[in-house]
Amino acid sequence: MFRRISSKLMNTLTRIFRYSKSAEYSRRYFVINAFEGALTVWGIILGIHLLGSRQVFQIVSGGLGAILAMAISGVGSAYIAESAEQERRIKEIEEALLMKIEGTEIIKAHRRVAIMSALINSLASSLAGLLVLSPYLAAASNLMESSYAFTYSMIILFTTLFIIGVFLGKISGRSLLLSGLKTTGIAVIVIMALYFLDLVS
Repeated sequence: MFRRISSKLMNTLTRIFRYSKSAEYSRRYFVINAFEGALTVWGIILGIHLLGSRQVFQIVSGGLGAILAMAISGVGSAYIAESAEQERRIKEIEEALLMKIEGTEIIKAHRRVAIMSALINSLASSLAGLLVLSPYLAAASNLMESSYAFTYSMIILFTTLFIIGVFLGKISGRSLLLSGLKTTGIAVIVIMALYFLDLVS
């Protein structure tokens, strides 16, 4: 049952991306927003940590608030932007063919991909943020000592960013290790900047 449903879903998605030729854009949405989601939540964790607070529930509250905001804004902004882009493409296709193609699979695919892009945009940032926040969620549920949450969260952050870098390296055909190190290097810069701001404030 599950295999049949998942197979049907994959076939539908493949058809949508093939007809709309938007797989590249959806992939880009996923990478960019996963990167931003992980760094945003980590910035909140580190910011609260630098203020001297070690209260798990305060960090969880701040992190979940940011994740919810990213999820809602991600859906809305991506859908509005992508809908406009897909309508432009539909007009270009109709002008090239010198005919209306309303009701065709191509039109349906172009309009559905706007919804797909919005969901990908939202889920990527939310899931990446939840991954980084997960040690604090575990600590809040008494599944982990709160003293370990910060370290595990940082490990998850660097691991997530490294995997994103490797994925980008595979797409571009460049060194996987170098691409992974580049993305983790950005996290190092963010951490150093926050520490610097804490020192001068």
